[in-house]
Amino acid sequence: MGMYDDIVDGVSANFIINGHQFYAENINGDEPFNRREVRFKPVLNGTLVAKKGKYIQRKLSFTTTLYHPTGRPDTHEKILKEIVSKPVEVMSPYIGTDSIMAVVVFSPNVDEASPNHMTYDVYITEIQNVSLISGESKLQVPAVKVITTSQGSSTKIKQNRKVLKKCKVPIKKNSKGDCVKAIQYLLNVYGYLSKKNMSGKYDNNTIKAVKQLQKSFKKNGLKVSGTVDKKTRDTLLKL
Repeated sequence: MGMYDDIVDGVSANFIINGHQFYAENINGDEPFNRREVRFKPVLNGTLVAKKGKYIQRKLSFTTTLYHPTGRPDTHEKILKEIVSKPVEVMSPYIGTDSIMAVVVFSPNVDEASPNHMTYDVYITEIQNVSLISGESKLQVPAVKVITTSQGSSTKIKQNRKVLKKCKVPIKKNSKGDCVKAIQYLLNVYGYLSKKNMSGKYDNNTIKAVKQLQKSFKKNGLKVSGTVDKKTRDTLLKL
């Protein structure tokens, strides 16, 4: 039996890690094609001008389900141990045309386990290395800056996601209530809305913040409307 019982060749969500193909679902990543820091500078009339800064690492995660003979969850253990033991080559249309060298971690999801398959959360982090960006000289990837504090606790983030998940969409201008508070909290945590603008009302500041979020994930199919529709809500739930 192969690692997958229903693999579809050629789909864009496929990842090849150390020569082994993985079918990915629930892909999360901060603009994996963009390998530069983008700095926004406000000018007249509040317009934001984007300037590219230093080279950044690409980080992303996805879930994958590996199938094995009934009662043999150790079937793919050798392959996974080989992948996590050292930096490996990762290829996917999702991260561009070139391969990257990365550290890969597989985290088994015991809640999704069954006698004939196991679901894993897979985390990919591009390692410090010399990489080539088209039209530029080779650039050294900087060391990872460890963030020790967060604008929101994981518990409170989960609570607000739980509230938002139950909200009916679309949510738009002049809306009030717990759904708007949850949206504003998550927008603040992810840097799109300042704390002082968490008014509890879906006002112009919230609309601007939602538009910035939608612009960031426009390539994922989000419409830049300033209204929280289903795709925008789902994005806030997955960040």
